[in-house]
Amino acid sequence: MDGDSSTSVSTSASTNSTIATSEDESTTAATDETADTSTESGLKFDVNVTDMGLGELGCSQDLRAVINGSGELVEECAPDEGCDNGECVPACQAAASSQANFGCHFIVPTPPSWAGSPPPCFATFLTNSWDHSVQLQVARDGVDLDVSVFARVVTPGLAPEDWPGLPQEGLPPDSVAVLFLSHQPNAVHPQQMTPLYCPSPTAVEASTELVASGRSAAFEITTDIPVTAYDMMPFGGAYSYIPSAELVYPTSVWGTNYVAITPPPGTHNPPGPLWLQIVALEDDTMVEVAPTAQLLAGNGLIGIPQGDSGQVTLAAGEFVQWEVPQDDSDPSGTRVLSNKPIALHTGSRFLRLQPTPNPGGESAHQQNTSVATLGNLYVAAPYETRRADLQPEDIAYRFVGAVDGTTLEFDPPLVGAPATLELGEIVDFTTTERFRVTSQDDQHPFSMAQLMGTANLVGGTRPGATAPGFAMLLGDEEFVLMLPPAQFLQRYVFFTDPAYSTTNLVLTRVATDKGFADVTVDCLGVIGDWQSVGQDGAFEVTTVDLVRADVGVNGCENGLHTATSEGPFGLTVWGLDSFSSYGYPAGGNSISLNDVVVPAG
Repeated sequence: MDGDSSTSVSTSASTNSTIATSEDESTTAATDETADTSTESGLKFDVNVTDMGLGELGCSQDLRAVINGSGELVEECAPDEGCDNGECVPACQAAASSQANFGCHFIVPTPPSWAGSPPPCFATFLTNSWDHSVQLQVARDGVDLDVSVFARVVTPGLAPEDWPGLPQEGLPPDSVAVLFLSHQPNAVHPQQMTPLYCPSPTAVEASTELVASGRSAAFEITTDIPVTAYDMMPFGGAYSYIPSAELVYPTSVWGTNYVAITPPPGTHNPPGPLWLQIVALEDDTMVEVAPTAQLLAGNGLIGIPQGDSGQVTLAAGEFVQWEVPQDDSDPSGTRVLSNKPIALHTGSRFLRLQPTPNPGGESAHQQNTSVATLGNLYVAAPYETRRADLQPEDIAYRFVGAVDGTTLEFDPPLVGAPATLELGEIVDFTTTERFRVTSQDDQHPFSMAQLMGTANLVGGTRPGATAPGFAMLLGDEEFVLMLPPAQFLQRYVFFTDPAYSTTNLVLTRVATDKGFADVTVDCLGVIGDWQSVGQDGAFEVTTVDLVRADVGVNGCENGLHTATSEGPFGLTVWGLDSFSSYGYPAGGNSISLNDVVVPAG
């Protein structure tokens, strides 16, 4: 995926036969029109403020206050409360009603890591942006775990092994807790001999990852005040050389219907393997799966042939993990349908994207969003170029269809761009351009991911890497899901890992009837240098450094940050160093955007 070609595309199709379900639902359904919050471009979005008339009450975009139809303050909610439908309620209730990515209950499975190293440190980050301390509870397989042992508060200027434990009153406001969940004690990188074990005692002093297909118990995290959650595997940043991170969604926004999007198999021989994980919220959760690649059997878990379907039953807090054969098998497009809310996580144990064999490659994982939350309009905002000559980088995008007969329009038009998508069809597409892509209507949603390619760029990379051990080539393979603008927020509280020498933010803002609103990042101020996307002037994108080569921009440091605007915008966080990178969307809504139900068996 390196080089200077402007666009290239490849496609593959899954088995698209219609499979009857016990609920006798079809892949598309007639819809009742939902409330229209459209811009002139036709975009619908939720801005965390209740639509209301002048005589009605609603909520501020941070859910901290009740406001009237003119946006004037009516009531400040108590520190342990939030606003829901124009009244102050317990904060967790307000967060759940908002359908945003912050909440009070998370169930986190351990992702599988590169098989070439011992199981490394698995950690989850919790950010507290509320004006109240947060009490945490963590359990696994029905056993409560003592958070005083493994929870640490990120403290600037201190090494992770010196971070203090949680205060008795809980995680303070505007702070980040790291939960060191599991590892194989004394694990080290087999080539560099750098530590892969956690710098703190862990919740489980052993590995909790599955080494193949099978069943296991996830970590259940409960809080009394809303938090935002991310996980990272391995913890330790650039010195692990195989990192990946994901935004973790609270159980309040889990769905029952998914079409999987995974990384591609890549160029390593053998690839991956690629994998799927399905996590249950409640007992007696029945899940039907129709895979586009063979799902291998494991301990306590059936295998499912490609093009067939199978069913599993899960208990609360349990997850199943399927791996696929290490060939060109690609489980993107796999259809999943359940009777109760579930989470779907996908990834690759080892992803390499190289035109010719070279060192490098990383693990990758992302939590998928349900079919109902998928959009029919996405904006491709390129990450900051890594090229030494600072020319635009050739970036790979992956599309997966959710409905047959989906037609795609690219703005600006791109030679070789796909014109259609079928249910489960995979399109891999590379371009140096920023663009928007739209289907014919909201009942033809699709998913989209952005990939970072190899560190081995032709001509080398720009400065930014400082970690010793390998060449100073910036970044490496990563897989990040893109959110549709209809799920953008006006406020993000996010965490950037201090272990990386370069941190960059990718921003996309949406025009409203008042034009484009300023976007402010706490330590940077108002962001500038916006570039228009498409011909109608509805979107602009930009990138900004927080830190480059361990030097902060405008005094910025890695850690907890806030970005705000009076209009909706999207934010993706990238951390990079020598042959290592992570990326994740900083947050977003999970509101229903369509009425599509995709059968799975």
